[in-house]
Amino acid sequence: MWQYRLKKSDTVCIMKKNKLILTAVILLILSLAIGALTGCSGKTNTKAAGSGAVVVESEETADTGKSSDTSSDTGGSEPFKINIAVDSGTFAYPFWVAQNKGILKKYNIEAEFQTYAYGIDTINAVQLDQADLGEAMDFAAVSRLGGASELQFISFIAGNKLSGSELYVLDDSIKEVKDLAGKSVVVQKGTVNEYIWAQLYAQYGIDPASVNPLYISSTAEGLALVKSGEADAIWAGGDTSAQIEDLGGKSLGDYSLIGFAPQGFLMLKKSYLEKNEEGIERLLKALKEAADAINSDQHEAAEIIKDNFKIPAENIEKVLKNTIFDIRFSEEDFNQLDSVTKWSIENKLIKYDFNVKDYIYLNPLQAVFPDTITYKE
Repeated sequence: MWQYRLKKSDTVCIMKKNKLILTAVILLILSLAIGALTGCSGKTNTKAAGSGAVVVESEETADTGKSSDTSSDTGGSEPFKINIAVDSGTFAYPFWVAQNKGILKKYNIEAEFQTYAYGIDTINAVQLDQADLGEAMDFAAVSRLGGASELQFISFIAGNKLSGSELYVLDDSIKEVKDLAGKSVVVQKGTVNEYIWAQLYAQYGIDPASVNPLYISSTAEGLALVKSGEADAIWAGGDTSAQIEDLGGKSLGDYSLIGFAPQGFLMLKKSYLEKNEEGIERLLKALKEAADAINSDQHEAAEIIKDNFKIPAENIEKVLKNTIFDIRFSEEDFNQLDSVTKWSIENKLIKYDFNVKDYIYLNPLQAVFPDTITYKE
């Protein structure tokens, strides 16, 4: 068999090639090792920000104070989707500021909104599982409690000042409150307005049976009754006051007549809350930021939300001046809910007997704004 014998020169050549290959392999391994070390030095860490938000920051940018991902500064990694029922008035303002100003997006919240005439309608929507969250004034809210109700208060959101609404009369024979006996008055049935009339009758010794209630389901209906001359008296505030005055209405006074100003609260079902606490915490942060924005610059807030209501910004500003916005739950908030509940049960405005303490759920608020809770169970 024929064989090829390597010459000495061939052997030397092969050895040189092998050394070159070995050197290349070693260099490749070193390069990969250095790359791995460099990559480790740039890994991301998650840390808590002062506001309770989560900030994703790399070690490379930590020294410069620049975040590597601003989109996750305040929201969770997954969007929180929620269906919100709002009224067509004052208590909806924080929601629209949060939406229009991009605050909901900042907290990675995807909200769908349903607008109703009154707060009681938003609570009804939550009860019927047509919405996840609603907002309403105290009487309307507690009127849906008791029995098998799953509703829970999670926060105050807005409240009227005593100057928030005035009692207007359209009949010249009505000189003082007691003259309302025998007259026709506009009543928003099922809302806090019904409670306000009841308080007025009780404090001024008027027999409720002597007054003719004209029940309405929207502000427009109330204005129509005033225009037609059917209504002798109506409570009105904000931009509606000017319209009533243009129609000849004269004020007998504001909520100081009864020493009561309605306060509004957020309500959800307990079963929903227990499954979505982290998302609700984010929503409370967004609403708190929106409330602070309204309080710090009412003119800007009015400009931001005027298109949602199709009314002039200056009219909205009038309402803002007579309204308190905040995310909190104070001892005073509880006392108002408790007193409204007990009075309404005693006077048969509410059919169930219950303790309002059983319908307060403050875990989300405690997690994000514990200092705003002064209520003691």
